[in-house]
Amino acid sequence: MSSKERFLYLALLFFCSFYISYLFFANDENYIDGYNVKINKLEHKIDSLHGINHKLNFRVDTLNLKIKYLDKELDLKDNRIKRLKYEINIKVDAVDSFNDDELTKFFTERYRYYKNSNQKTDSTSSN
Repeated sequence: MSSKERFLYLALLFFCSFYISYLFFANDENYIDGYNVKINKLEHKIDSLHGINHKLNFRVDTLNLKIKYLDKELDLKDNRIKRLKYEINIKVDAVDSFNDDELTKFFTERYRYYKNSNQKTDSTSSN
């Protein structure tokens, strides 16, 4: 081995050992501090979003309770409407079964105070 080759090997060995020692013993933690700052900002943002999410979940639960209450009220109203329709249909069916004489009697007894409504009034102020 010639002295040039020996010098090149020693130089290459020196640079490799210097590079390896630089990788192991370098205290370049600036990027770690930057990442920690970013991580803390993201954690703070996540915490604020959890708070907003909690408020929205509470609002959704409140609205769901209102919806359930209104659904029950709507069902009660629907049942009342059905019951009234049934009662009206019973009465209409009963009136449908009347003949002409029975209809006349029914309406004259029911609305007898309108008996003289076709006559003119004696008042002089009427138009």
